[in-house]
Amino acid sequence: MNIVIPCAINPNTTNKAPFPVLVYVHGGSLLYGGANLPIFDAVNLVSHSVAISQPIIVVNFNYRVGIGGFLAGDAIARELARDGFAGSGNFGFTDQQVAFEWVQRYIPFLGGDAHNVTAVGESAGGISISNQLLAAKPPIFNRAVCMSGLSAAIPAWTMKRHDRFFGDVCRHFDIDPTSSDALDRLRVVPQQELANATPLIQGVASGTGNPCLDGWFYGNSDPRDIHAPPGWLEGLMLGDTYHEGVIFHLNLLEEDYESIRRILQTYIEDGVYTDRILDDYGINKDLSHEELLLRVEHMCGDAIFKIPNYVLAQTCLSKNVLYGTTLFMYHFDQRSRIPNAFEGTAYHAHELLYLFGNLDNALNKDECRMAREFASAWIRFVNGLEPWDASGKKWMVWGPNSSVKLKSEGEDDIVRDYARMKKVLNLGSGEIWKKWLAGVDALVNHRQHWEE
Repeated sequence: MNIVIPCAINPNTTNKAPFPVLVYVHGGSLLYGGANLPIFDAVNLVSHSVAISQPIIVVNFNYRVGIGGFLAGDAIARELARDGFAGSGNFGFTDQQVAFEWVQRYIPFLGGDAHNVTAVGESAGGISISNQLLAAKPPIFNRAVCMSGLSAAIPAWTMKRHDRFFGDVCRHFDIDPTSSDALDRLRVVPQQELANATPLIQGVASGTGNPCLDGWFYGNSDPRDIHAPPGWLEGLMLGDTYHEGVIFHLNLLEEDYESIRRILQTYIEDGVYTDRILDDYGINKDLSHEELLLRVEHMCGDAIFKIPNYVLAQTCLSKNVLYGTTLFMYHFDQRSRIPNAFEGTAYHAHELLYLFGNLDNALNKDECRMAREFASAWIRFVNGLEPWDASGKKWMVWGPNSSVKLKSEGEDDIVRDYARMKKVLNLGSGEIWKKWLAGVDALVNHRQHWEE
């Protein structure tokens, strides 16, 4: 756990008011990553909060990921039950709950306000927070920010599907998954070897960890669906980047039009709907491989990140189901000028450079100005203030070219193509898009089409 406080705490004095707390949950597909990466250093973010007279405390932490964090199955469930526990898998999520519990118990001793906590996460961090909102016993926080990820983005698996993966893991290490000592033998495998073997076991360069529908962690809500936030949540912010799908590039390199269509149709189960969606995204067999991948990446980014956000936003706004929760929506369209594989794109996680302010030397004057505005909005939200005007059902759009503007769907449709989103969402009385999402997940993560 890393904690950054805005000033020295003198135990012999009492602050006028405790500081609001931002608890950051790192991303990494529930498979990799960690809180100690330089990008997540919160000193600059906290320093900026002091500079604008809205000081906050920032906490981030490590949690178990990959096989150590999300391996599940009947064997694990039986052992947990034997030891007086329940469930199976989801260990990374319960680690997160321990961290939030620590904040509730101890952050007051560092000047923090345990009654004013905001959970912030990007990618698998946002996915984690979305899952925590659906937990049978959610951790305590007041507001939430899900950046590029809701629970549907990394689907929870049934116990049956986890059992299949458990068998794959065991067999990779020459362990009989049905043997009574299978778990003991897995425990002696060094953690680094488990991590190194994960791409081989999953059959893809960059896969995911997956939550488990274990009958214990979740309440009555299915995390594979989109849910309005619980009534106790005071505020929710959600958003995405324009080029979300670039993170799937390496996993898609070997695909062609026929394989893409075949995988999607396996899940959509109707060739007419499959072809209609592909046509909507301009995906056809006559494209060059380079252009095919660009359009498929964009489609996958829509399916996994943008459309779930849009569905949640429209559900909350149109049906007025937010109760006391205030909703704030954003898009991050700022292109990167950093010379790497993502140059020229508003790539997945690019906005973290603007939030934490740890690469200002690579930004120009206008980008630094926008970065301070971006961080200020998050700081205001953590302080219980409006990050921007939430009226009018508008989305705050950050970039391109360092611009910052609230936009309605009509103003932003030429960029976002909300009309296409609505068209896909309306297919098959609103049920096809969920099958399409499952197909896209199978496509980008090379999932096996297991019968449940």
